Amino acid sequence: MRTLILLIAVAGAYTLLRGWQGSPGMLLRACLAVATLVAGLAYWSTGKRNGLPRMFCLRRTSWLDYLSMGAAIIFTEACFVVITSTLAAPAQELADAFHGNVPHPTSAEGEKNNNSSPQFDGQTSGNWLFNKSLERNLPPNSNHKPSNKPEVFVELENSADATRMLNSRVHLRAFAMSRFNGIAWSAARTAAAKLEAPVTFPRNDHSRITSEPIKHRIYHAENPTGQNVLTVFQGVVSSDVPSLTRISDAIYLLPPNTDANSGYEYSATSRPVEFTSLIGENPQAAESDPAYLSLPDNLAGRIRKTAELFNHETDVTERLTALRLYLQNNYKYSLETTNASGSNPVENFLYLEKRGYCEHFATATALICRALGVPSRIAYGWSGGRLYQEQNLFIFRAKDAHAWTEIKLDGYGWVVFDTTPADDDAVPETHSAPEGELPPDPEEATAPDDQEEDEENILPVISLHTDFTLGRLTSALVVLGVCCLTFLVLRHLKRPHTDDQGKPLKAPTPGYLLSFKQACASLGEPMPTGCTLRQQISRLSTGYNPPIFAAELLEYHYGVLYGDLPRNTSREKSLIRSIRRWLKTVSEE
Repeated sequence: MRTLILLIAVAGAYTLLRGWQGSPGMLLRACLAVATLVAGLAYWSTGKRNGLPRMFCLRRTSWLDYLSMGAAIIFTEACFVVITSTLAAPAQELADAFHGNVPHPTSAEGEKNNNSSPQFDGQTSGNWLFNKSLERNLPPNSNHKPSNKPEVFVELENSADATRMLNSRVHLRAFAMSRFNGIAWSAARTAAAKLEAPVTFPRNDHSRITSEPIKHRIYHAENPTGQNVLTVFQGVVSSDVPSLTRISDAIYLLPPNTDANSGYEYSATSRPVEFTSLIGENPQAAESDPAYLSLPDNLAGRIRKTAELFNHETDVTERLTALRLYLQNNYKYSLETTNASGSNPVENFLYLEKRGYCEHFATATALICRALGVPSRIAYGWSGGRLYQEQNLFIFRAKDAHAWTEIKLDGYGWVVFDTTPADDDAVPETHSAPEGELPPDPEEATAPDDQEEDEENILPVISLHTDFTLGRLTSALVVLGVCCLTFLVLRHLKRPHTDDQGKPLKAPTPGYLLSFKQACASLGEPMPTGCTLRQQISRLSTGYNPPIFAAELLEYHYGVLYGDLPRNTSREKSLIRSIRRWLKTVSEE
């Protein structure tokens, strides 16, 4: 029973450190986690073994003893809080990595037979877009270094469309998520539905869209994890893929690739819409599912207070425009974030560090839009790209990977609302390749290549990098120094007094004598101060049978103490075993 309580305490402490929707701050949760562990250990240690207490004081306790114990507990608590607060972020990332890569707890036969519910085996390498729960954590800190590897090729049907896209900010979408619990974005899993060619995507709320559709052909490599999602220009209308599996509102899985030596190739038609092109048309927020307006409990108060900065504007367009300018003028784009305080990543971005990358901007924008009454979600894919005009070909590289906000407007449906600053260090604007430069061959670039499997992409959620800043290192060294200094001082205070020759004036109590005193105390016959060993054994003879080892104990003790008998470690251990056997025998009588 005691062990079960201890395991429950450990599980509770882990839950507190991990956090949940609406959970309090990291510091408070760390304190509660340590308190839970201490309570569990205290209950676990209450049991007695063989009637021998774990700790026993041979003198009367004083107020100074209780004060020292309280100070030690507070110091230990503070050390645990510092350690758990510092390691919470990397521990969470490690847990996410494990959670995203272990096999799903479903039988292999069940996975084979249930084709309507695709599973990701978690055994193969590659970049994970989301875990098996369709969830993607917002990392507490980051240090992304995206590569220049070509990832997606998009060939347009005519040069007019290519020029039109070049003059706008291109958004190539892979998937979108609508639920945020304060720590991670996720998509609501729907009953898997298989769509057969020709695949169409009905849009009942696009009556005000007047732009012409853009036909394009997409080439990209196969993701070895099995997370091969439909990747098209935002606002997709139709596609010629043989089939798709819809597992969420905005996540469509491609069919298995039939050619192991090449990637995917398919066509699509889209009618992309961006908020900046609608400013003069005064669009209004559309009615939608409440999930697109919900805010996590632990962030709702501060987010609504931030949204009040824009409520003085007269209409939705002006509020959203003010929000976009506010984020771009007051926050810095950076692929490296430290989050030295271990705060919630959204709070760290909005109110503390005030810097982050596209996923931070998109998350903050989506939450503030919801506080303003505008349905929103977050989309992932690529933006920018490089156009080879002669071939009408866009190439999106790993460094072009991007996340942005989509808002739902009446008559337009889901519209791109990108607030991330566009510059060379952030998300580059769409640009043309130099004249005469030849593009890479899509078939060669999207073919499997084992040598490039380890290239880092900005999109993967799993990043085990831990950013140890100078401040954290200094704090750790100070704590370590204080612990070492305390140990040395205590050791000096406990050092026995010695004579001129360095010999201790008072020998420490030997282990066999301490065991005998503890055994006597357990039997209700503690050894009084000033009582000799011979007197104590005589006292025990009145209520108990004299110990069979009494003669040996007296001979050895007084021989070592007053005679020339040398200390014998093996003999002392034998005496300790005899004392324990005697205590057990007497206790059972």
